[in-house]
This record gives sequence, C-alpha cells and structure tokens, in this order.
Amino acid sequence: MKRLYWINTKVRRKYLRQSFTTTLVLTALTTLTACGSSSSSDSSDTTPPPEQPSTTTFSLAVSDAPVDNASEVVVYFDEVELTGNGEPLTFSVEDENGDPRSIDLLALPGAQFEVIVEDTSIPVGDYNQIRLSVTDDSYIVMDEGTYPIRVPSGELKLDGFTAQPNFDAAYTIEFDLRKSLVDPVGQPLIMLKPRGVRLVLNDDVGTLEGTVDSALVMDEMCATKTDMLSGNAVYIYGGEQVAIEALGDDADEGVDDTEVRPFTVVPVTYNDMDETFEFTAGFVPQGDYTLSFSCVAFLDEPETGEDELDGFFLQTLNTAEVIAGDTTQVNIIE
Repeated sequence: MKRLYWINTKVRRKYLRQSFTTTLVLTALTTLTACGSSSSSDSSDTTPPPEQPSTTTFSLAVSDAPVDNASEVVVYFDEVELTGNGEPLTFSVEDENGDPRSIDLLALPGAQFEVIVEDTSIPVGDYNQIRLSVTDDSYIVMDEGTYPIRVPSGELKLDGFTAQPNFDAAYTIEFDLRKSLVDPVGQPLIMLKPRGVRLVLNDDVGTLEGTVDSALVMDEMCATKTDMLSGNAVYIYGGEQVAIEALGDDADEGVDDTEVRPFTVVPVTYNDMDETFEFTAGFVPQGDYTLSFSCVAFLDEPETGEDELDGFFLQTLNTAEVIAGDTTQVNIIE
C-alpha cells in the first residue's frame, strides 16, 4: 500500500509540473498577443486625419425690396468678380444669347430671387470683396418717364465673405431700392449706389410676412392722401423697440442719429381676391425685430435727399422673431 501511494504521489507531482508549465506557456502567448494588439491600435491612432477639401461651391442670387413710383427697374448684369484670395475670380453673367443678363428687380419682391452664378467651384479662403459689373443699358420706368440707371465706376463693390470647406457659399444680394436709387439734382438719370445693397448668407436669413388691419390704412389721419391704396409701408427695425417716438424715418445716417433707423422698409399692397393689405420682407437675418406701419410712407423719400417728412408718422408697434429658414407671420392691427 505505501509503495502504491508513493507511485500515485509521484504521478500527481509530474502531472502538476506539466500543467504548471503549460499554464506558463499559455500566459506568455496571451501576453504577446495582447502586446501585438496594442501595437496595432497605437499604429492606427497615429494615422493622419483626412485632408479638408480645398474648394467649395459658390452661388449668387439677386432680390429686391421695392421702391415707390417705379414700375420697372431693369439692371443689366455683366460680370461677378471675387477678390482677396489669390488671383481674382471672374464669372460672366450672360443670357441665352451671350449678352449681359437683364433682370427687372421689381419682379423679385419679398423672398423671390434670381440666380446669376450657380454652383461654381471656388477655392476656400477669405474673399474681401464682391464686385458686380452693371452696364449702361440699365434703366428705370417711373411715373415721370423712363431714365437710364448709372452705377459709379460701372460696378457695385460689396463686402466679401469666407468660403469654408464642406459648406456651400450660397449668397443673395438684396437691393433695398428705396436707399440705393438716388436722383441727382439736374441730371436726367438715376444713380444706383451700394448704399442699401446687402449681401446675405442664405442659411442665415428668414422671411417676415403678414397683413395690416384695413382700419390703419383708412384712418382719418391718412385722409390727406388721394389714393388710400398707395403710399403704405411697414418699417422694420432691429431689436425689440419699446417707444414708437424713438423710431426714425428712412433718412440717411447722420441726419438725426438720436433716432433708430429702419433695417428695411417694405410696401404694403392690396390683395383684391382676399381684400387684405399684405406685406413681405425677405432675406432678413435671424434675430428680433420691431415692425411699425405708416400710411404716409410716400412722404419719406430717402433716395432724393430732400426733406419731405412734414406730416410723416408711424402708427403701430409690433415685435417679431425671425428664425433662419422659416417664415414668421405678423398681423398688424390697430
């Protein structure tokens, strides 16, 4: 019995030594495998990120905030030039015949627009100026007749923008014609100046639209007008204004800087079908605004530079928020 026990004990010791040796080998292999996995992971972490694209897509459109006493404002666009990021980039603006493209800006009120440069590849970077070439064929049709439109040096020079990778540079030039059209004294023409012409990023703007209570249009204070359907406008001011007496007319800066100047002024038109007075302001940057209606906006003539504001007044005070990409409805009531 003792010899058998000794043999069994010897066998068990031999088996344990073999098991211990096998365990050491497996542990070593596991450690080596883990180290190899870590090395592979470290190698992937040092892979450089993909390069940013060196170009993006550029688009440019035009739109209009209308002017009183004109039935057509036809502008012939010839060329768009981007400067400030290496060599200037030039884009021809042509019609189907290869001639400068004519656009009646009064046909593009509110949020309507017309594209003049579409989905064109440009290098990313900072462009300090957009130059819009306008030909002498441009003209305006007014109550008094038809007059040529002239642009100083033949081109409108506007602010630039930053073209970013992975982000389409889609912009619109908004012509606030009440401010940009100027009637030079003693000259049989109309000047189109950069004043009142805005460049907006399409992704940053929204639309304000709504109706005006007919009681405001027919108010007895408006009885001095010969045509109750004309000369009505909504004045739009930046921020939330609380005092109507602090709101100014559409005169140039420097005339009375104690007053708040309107961001833009849009006409109120009469809809025969719905029998409502309506307005639309397109391409308004996101933010808070104050709206005020006037039935005597025809007395406010910023484009002439003359003082015709005797009797001008504002009638209401409303606030609204513009959200990029959305349309905000505002109903102006008495």
